[in-house]
Formats: sequence, structure tokens, C-alpha cells
Amino acid sequence: MWIIAKKEINDFFSSWVGYTIITVFLTTTTLFTWVLDNQFNLLNAGFADLNTFFSLSPIILIFLLPAICIKSFSNELKTGTIEILFSKPIKNIELVLGKFIGCFIISVFNIIPTVIYFIGIYSLKDDTALIDIGSTITSYVGLLLLSCSFISISIFSSILSNNQIVSFIISIFICFFLFFVNEFVDFINDPKVYDMINYIGIKEHYFSLNQGIISIKDFSYFFALNYLFIYLSAINLNRMKK
Repeated sequence: MWIIAKKEINDFFSSWVGYTIITVFLTTTTLFTWVLDNQFNLLNAGFADLNTFFSLSPIILIFLLPAICIKSFSNELKTGTIEILFSKPIKNIELVLGKFIGCFIISVFNIIPTVIYFIGIYSLKDDTALIDIGSTITSYVGLLLLSCSFISISIFSSILSNNQIVSFIISIFICFFLFFVNEFVDFINDPKVYDMINYIGIKEHYFSLNQGIISIKDFSYFFALNYLFIYLSAINLNRMKK
């Protein structure tokens, strides 16, 4: 499993594509949160926090993480190297987890440099202004859990087709739908149905952590969502062997 993860990381950083993806993420977040005059600009927010950055990041990651993960299996299927992996003494779930861990570590490399945004906010704030460090920490935890969810979805999507473009589109669609599903339920009058659909959506759980609220409900949700798509990925690999 760890060998698979290491191979995934090495493959990512062995080409210019990997560095380009990281550069795109950091450049985009820097421009929107510090340079461009828009609703996500930290300097226009008037508060010493990173809420605008954490609001912007999911939108970028919906496109970025599928771009990182689509090669996980679709490329193996296209080149036929999946047969080599199947011949190795490794379980399907271990193969999927290896890919998942590798992609997650890559996503961490994307997120770590953004800590400098917090340092920037801290250095620019008034001496009397307070920064909610606890909320910032839980927001980063939420961002990592969100990344895990998009990664597990993207890996599942990459198994569905050997065409990377098709896998990319499927992944973006699922990620977008699960994150924004609560935006489409305002017309529902039944409170139980409304709450159920809201619970299904990633957005509610992500922004709950963003507000500094630590809840078992939110952690359980992310665990269940990741487990579901990792399990479905393993099932699909098992189907290919037959």
C-alpha cells in the first residue's frame, strides 16, 4: 500500500504537470485573496481571519483535485498496467488506499504553503485585533477532510473510464453536486427532507468546521463519505478482475 502511495507521489512530481497544478492553486488563491478586488479579498473583508480563503478553496479544489487524481486508475487502464498491479500480491482495497494516500499527501503539499496567508494576516492586523487561532486550525482540518472527500470521489471516477477527460468530467460533476446540493433545496417545504438533503451535502459539514465547531457528526460524515467511495472503488476493481 505504501509502495503504491510512494509511486503515486513520484509520478506526480516527476513531470512538469505536478508542479504546474500546485502553481495554479497557489497563484489563483493568492490573486483572489490578496490582489484582485473581489469578495474573496482578505484585505477587503475587514476582519483578521481567513474565512474568505476557506470559502474560495473548495471551488478551486473541485477542479484541482480531480486533475491530480484522474491518472490514478484511468491511465493504468489505458496503458494496460492495471494487469500488472492485479498480478501483485495486494488486495484491491490496499491498492485503492495506496492511491488515496498518495493523492492526499500531494494535496497536503498544495495546502501547506497557504499557512503564509495566516502569517500575513497576523502581521497586518491591529494590535488590538484578535485572531481566532482555534477556528483557523479547525478550518484547515475541514479543508483537509474536504480534500479527502474530493480525492476519494476522483479515484472512484478514474476507475469508471480509461479516458481521463471523461473521468475528469464525472469527478467534477459528483464533487460539485455533493458540495452544492443544499443550494437546490430551498423549494422543499418538508423540514425532514430538507434536513436530510442538507446533511448529504458536503458544504454544511465543511463550513461547520470553518466556524470552529468540532462535531462528531461532521467527522462521521466525512469518514462515511470517504469509506463509501473507497469501497465502491475496490468493488469496481474486483469486477474488472472477473
